[in-house]
Amino acid sequence: MKKFVKSLIFASFIAAPLCAAARSGVLETVLANTDPALSAAFLQAQEEMPAFTVPAPASIADDRFSNTPAADYLPLNKRTVIEYEYASSEFPGVKTIRMEYLDYSEKDQSARVNMIIFSRNKPQVANFILASGKDGVRSTDSPLYGPRLEIPYPLVYNAVWNEGPDRNRVAALNAKITVPAGTYNGCLKITTRLNGGDSGAGERYYAPGIGLVYEQIISEDRQETLKLTSFQIKYAGMN
Repeated sequence: MKKFVKSLIFASFIAAPLCAAARSGVLETVLANTDPALSAAFLQAQEEMPAFTVPAPASIADDRFSNTPAADYLPLNKRTVIEYEYASSEFPGVKTIRMEYLDYSEKDQSARVNMIIFSRNKPQVANFILASGKDGVRSTDSPLYGPRLEIPYPLVYNAVWNEGPDRNRVAALNAKITVPAGTYNGCLKITTRLNGGDSGAGERYYAPGIGLVYEQIISEDRQETLKLTSFQIKYAGMN
């Protein structure tokens, strides 16, 4: 009896490889050359074993890769009107920022943008230029940061560059962000370490076909957030 129990335990250890062997047609040969009691124990164990199944592979979105052309993250040749919700530690409540792409120069690959910051007092109005060059898309102004390299060329995951003392990095090419205007997938995410990280940090997201949809800056002296609330195309391919 003890011998049979030991054989049964041993059978449980060899059951898995023997089950695999069964598919190749060698199980009968193995059992024919095995102790009869052990063979019987294995056959009984095999009948009681649950069916072996392989789970479907999980779908994983890799933020490091994207098929979106770099220029699509900030299109310049579309006559668009964009509105943002603007919050800051420097004032209570929220303000509205409205940006309108006025015209586009094919020769210079640049767009002129009108920006209005609405508040209870007199609105603040400014015009600035977005231009595409060899090193990327640059702006002469921006709602929260000022002049900067918006998108670097070539656009690759983990690319880094400096803006004065601040260090920027392409953190993702296929990120997801939710703002009042909706949820956007396949976004470009750029992170910033202010003064190398000693003075704070920032992050911003660009959605394909739209442009900047979210930005946040947290520094020693201020906290500011920009969220897309509406996006309208008046017409594409403007000149």
